[in-house]
Amino acid sequence: MVRKKIFGIIIFYLLVYLIIYIVNPLLFSHLEILYIPLRLLITHILILVGIFLIAYAVLRLNNENRILLTLGIRKHNLGNSFLWATALSTPISLFWIIGTWVSGVSKMLTIAKPSWINPPISSIVLLYSVSFWILSGIMVVMFWESFPYEFMMDFPKKFVILLIIALWAGLYNTPLITGKFDPFDIIFFGFLFVMVYHKTRNSVGILMAYLLNENPLWWVITAMFGPNTERVFVVFLIFRLLVCLLSILWIIKVKILFKKGV
Repeated sequence: MVRKKIFGIIIFYLLVYLIIYIVNPLLFSHLEILYIPLRLLITHILILVGIFLIAYAVLRLNNENRILLTLGIRKHNLGNSFLWATALSTPISLFWIIGTWVSGVSKMLTIAKPSWINPPISSIVLLYSVSFWILSGIMVVMFWESFPYEFMMDFPKKFVILLIIALWAGLYNTPLITGKFDPFDIIFFGFLFVMVYHKTRNSVGILMAYLLNENPLWWVITAMFGPNTERVFVVFLIFRLLVCLLSILWIIKVKILFKKGV
């Protein structure tokens, strides 16, 4: 049983790395779709289907079929996973608020802007963008964090968590090609989100927190407001920070009530 699990997780990661580093760029470059957002979205859909099939095959080889639970899709602890993930990611929103105050809104908008989208932003571009980042979040959270955690449930947790974080860091933003090892991404979306999953075993709330903190997505949303983009961007930054702070307060309140036995 242990050998089959080890073999299964090795196969999973080998094929996922192959897909992300080789199949993904080949697909993107050979799809004859001139509109970049649509080409990215279709590439993401195909990649996600491929990773899903790999995960399903690995489960079947180990006589398991609980695919949704292995991806962390469950009602239990949904709220807790969102609260913990947003609370722990408070420094992201705080950093962007401070950066906006120090460097100006225009500078932070330039940093947040995706390279493959240019204004004006239409409703169809917004739809493509939201779909793209939801799919990215599903891949990053459910397949690169939840699946290996659940699949290796019988192994020592410290080993499993360290392995997931290390291999996650090698996949996110394809750093072995781009050289982009972003410490913020690794700490918050990698390490802390894995720890939240370890605590709650619910990926849906973490996915929601991921979308809350994905700045390029919020650039697309705010760019729809045209001349009011800068003002709306700041309003959304404050809103995101408030959600994080309220999550912290709610967690503290629950812990106090728990200690009082309420």
